Amino acid sequence: MNLYSVSLLFKSLHTHLSTDPPLWEESIRLFNAISENDARQKAEKYGRSLEVNYETTKDIVNWVFDCIERVCEIERIEAIDGFEVFSRFLRDSEVQSLLIPFED
Repeated sequence: MNLYSVSLLFKSLHTHLSTDPPLWEESIRLFNAISENDARQKAEKYGRSLEVNYETTKDIVNWVFDCIERVCEIERIEAIDGFEVFSRFLRDSEVQSLLIPFED
């Protein structure tokens, strides 16, 4: 087994019409996997399990798993699947920038 860090992107969706762009969260998690593809599959399943809905005084907010931004194999450390390494909130424009690959 190898250890992979996986960058998961979550998006907030609101039930009321809003002109504001969505809020995003990037969360980097660790997964033990036999390959990058296996890590990707485990991370997608895990990301979907973190989807949540809640009601505010103005709206119902749905945080949904959107995509995997990146998968990187890392040096072996002791960790469990889904261990969070890093998390941050992002503006829509920041996510769009992250998802544009560099030209090879």
